[in-house]
Amino acid sequence: MEKAENKYRFILSILNKTKREIVINSPFGHPAWIEIDLIQFKKNILNIKKHIGQTRLCLPIKANAYGHGLIPIAKSACEAGVEYLGVSCLQEGALLRHAGIQIPILVLGAIHQEQIAELIHYDLEFTIASFYKAKMVAEICQQLTKTAKVHLEIDTGMQRTGVRIDTAPSVIEFLDNHPCFELIGVYSHLATADEPQNPFAQSQIQKFKQFIEAHIATRDKKILCHIANSGGVVHFPDSYLDMVRPGILAFGHYLPLTQAFKDIRPLFSVKAKVAYFKVVPKGEGVGYGHRYTTERDTRIITIPLGYGDGLRRCLSNKAHILMKGKRYPIAGTICMDQFMVDIGQDPAYVGDIITIIGEDGHECMSVNEMGRLCETISYEILCGFNNRLPRVYHLENGSQWENAFLDCAL
Repeated sequence: MEKAENKYRFILSILNKTKREIVINSPFGHPAWIEIDLIQFKKNILNIKKHIGQTRLCLPIKANAYGHGLIPIAKSACEAGVEYLGVSCLQEGALLRHAGIQIPILVLGAIHQEQIAELIHYDLEFTIASFYKAKMVAEICQQLTKTAKVHLEIDTGMQRTGVRIDTAPSVIEFLDNHPCFELIGVYSHLATADEPQNPFAQSQIQKFKQFIEAHIATRDKKILCHIANSGGVVHFPDSYLDMVRPGILAFGHYLPLTQAFKDIRPLFSVKAKVAYFKVVPKGEGVGYGHRYTTERDTRIITIPLGYGDGLRRCLSNKAHILMKGKRYPIAGTICMDQFMVDIGQDPAYVGDIITIIGEDGHECMSVNEMGRLCETISYEILCGFNNRLPRVYHLENGSQWENAFLDCAL
C-alpha cells in the first residue's frame, strides 16, 4: 500500500510542478496542442443540471476524461456542482483522491482481488457485477476488517457486465447479510439510448424500474438507482431516477441534441503551428506512397502532428484543416509526427496557427465529422489524442494554464 501511495504522490508532484501561465501562441514550447474551454464545460454542466432537476449528476471521466484531462476536468466539475464522478479503474480514482477530489467516486469497471484493499483505502465506491465478485470482496473485507461501499450492476440487456435481473435479489440478500458491505447504489446501462426510435431502451428502463419497485423502493435506507447515460438524458426523461451518468453529452459531442440541450457546445480543439512551406509543381506525389498527386503548381505546408499524437492515419486524403477561416485538404498519408496540407495559391508562413479540430471563422472541423470520416465514433477520436500533446485550459478570468506532458495522461 505504501508503494502505491508513493507512486501516486510522485505523479501528482510532477503534475503540480508543470502548471504555469503560458502564452497561447507557444504552449509549453511545443508546436501542437489541445485547447480545453473550461468556461464552456461549466456551461454544459449547468445546462444538464437545470434539465435534470433534483436528480444527481455523476460525470463519467474515464479514459483521461474522454481525452480532456482527468484532474482539471474533475476539479472543474466539482466547482460546477457535480455530485459524483465515474471512473473506469482504481488508478483513475486514486489519482483523483491524491489531487484533492473529495466528492464520491464510482469505479464503473471490473475489479480484481489485488485491488480491493486500495479501493477501500481511497474511499472509492465500486461495482459488484457478479456473485463471484461479491464473495471475493467479502473475504478480503473480513481479512481487513473494513467496509466496502458498493453499487450493484444489473444487466437489463447490454450483455456486457452485471448480474442477471433474476439473480440480482439473491446478490442483494448476500450483500445485506454481510456487515462488510454498504450498498450505496444499484445501476444498469442502456444499450441503444442513442436511437430514440428503438424500443429496446424503453424496455430496459421499464425492466429496471420494475426491479426497483419490487426490491429497492421498500428498503429503509435510500439506495441510488441510476441507468441514464447521455442518450438516456437527452431522449428518455423517465430514465433519470436518482442519478444520471452523461459523459459525451457533458463534453459537447452528443448528436443529435434536442431543443432542451441546444446550448451545449464542444470544449475540445486541436491546434498546431505551420512547420514548413514549399511550392510543389503539378504532377508531383506527396508523402509516403505518393498517395496524393498535385493537380497544379501548388503550395504544401507541413504540420508537426501525426498519428503518434493520436491523429488517425485513416484521415489521410480525407480530412481538412482550417487556416485563416478557410478549409484545406490533408495531402497524402499522415505520418507518425507530421502531415501535409495543400493550400493552393493561398499564402502561409512558418508559425501560422492552424486548427485540426475546432472552429476558425465560420468554418468548423468537428470531432463528429472526423469520426464519420474514420467510420467510428467521437469517443474514439477524443480518447485517441495522447499525452504528447499538452492541454491548454481556458479559465473564467481569461487566463490559461497548461498541463505538461505527464499531466495529459492523467
